[in-house]
Amino acid sequence: VLILKDVFEWSSKQIAETLAMSPAAVNSALQRARETMDRAQLRSDELSSMDVQPEQQLLSRYVEAFEQFDIAALVALFHEEGCMSMPPFEMWIRGKEDLSAFYSLTRWHCEGSRFVPITVNGGYPALAQYMPGKEGSGLVPWGIHVIETKENQILHVQNFIHTPLFSRFGLPERIDQ
Repeated sequence: VLILKDVFEWSSKQIAETLAMSPAAVNSALQRARETMDRAQLRSDELSSMDVQPEQQLLSRYVEAFEQFDIAALVALFHEEGCMSMPPFEMWIRGKEDLSAFYSLTRWHCEGSRFVPITVNGGYPALAQYMPGKEGSGLVPWGIHVIETKENQILHVQNFIHTPLFSRFGLPERIDQ
């Protein structure tokens, strides 16, 4: 609920309709979540100082495989427990076989994409994905990939599909192909 409200800037009414809740229940859940976060007192500078950042070589291989749309190379980068999610969509792809099938199905949409490196959460590396625009000239914002790793392999890719995030990061509305 916090992600939908704070990141995607959805109204309580939109969240309620999506989650089949009442607006009052959404507001109550938001209040409880914020109280929990306040009690935990997590700070982005504390989290970014943890040794959890992906290896630069792994990120480079991910970018190369994705931009070439080499599905075999892309899936090979994932840990055996590897998965992907795309907030706000209700989907969770788990395992190399399902990842391969997903990338095969979405090839038409993602082929020709390019990444711009960014940082999130106080310095954690992430990638802003631009995809071919409908007009045929230039690439337009699509999603922000946040990659979690385990044993120098990709454990989880969270691809935040919310183009207004690009302006929050000071990213351009379009880049050249």
